[in-house]
Amino acid sequence: MKKHLYFSCCAAIVFAFSSCSTKTKELSKVQEVQKSAVELFTDKVAEAHGFKQWSAVEEISFSFNVSRANGNTFSRLWMWQPKSNTVGSIQDKDTIWYNRNQELDSLENRLNAGFTNDKFWLLTPFNLIWDRGNYKATLTENSSSPVENKSYTKLTIVYGQEGGYTPGDAYDFYIDQDYIVREWTFRRGNQTEPNISSACKDYIEIGGLRLAQNYARANNERALFFSDLKVETSQK
Repeated sequence: MKKHLYFSCCAAIVFAFSSCSTKTKELSKVQEVQKSAVELFTDKVAEAHGFKQWSAVEEISFSFNVSRANGNTFSRLWMWQPKSNTVGSIQDKDTIWYNRNQELDSLENRLNAGFTNDKFWLLTPFNLIWDRGNYKATLTENSSSPVENKSYTKLTIVYGQEGGYTPGDAYDFYIDQDYIVREWTFRRGNQTEPNISSACKDYIEIGGLRLAQNYARANNERALFFSDLKVETSQK
């Protein structure tokens, strides 16, 4: 009788554990389902550009360059240590360092506005994760891109009206079947007409990240480009 009771108890425990495990798996599936289609899509976009490797990045440096109509080039050179959120602005022979986690003075605020803009261009797919919760997003299938007139999935994000450097602004990202960003448009204040439309060109694999080096206009003119790209990681 005791032996039968022992096995009955064991069976009950095993059943309870199995039931609990099943419920845990089901809960995980429910949580995954509860994650919106847009969130799942942006996860895939970020991962396609190497987001899973970002945690290993110790420092990333780059020059943000804009080709002007007069033939001159405007440039800003940055170094960023993301783990401490420390930024270096290289100007001539001097480097101004500041920490984005601390209160910024007027000079640092001006520098940070420029860095935020330049970082957004370079790491656009990652900002889809970092800025989640600060924007509303929609997906449109088979949308014609503005620069090269190709069919892509269009991801539109509109930032909230408060906070940040671009409140209320909208971005349309044109993404291929491999979740790579091929073009994007900026629309100030969520206006209908675009302010800037660019095609992402010359992707490079560096430090596990996949980054576009050039952004071209409709006439294939290089309007904006990155140079001096370096990524230091903790992985040997």
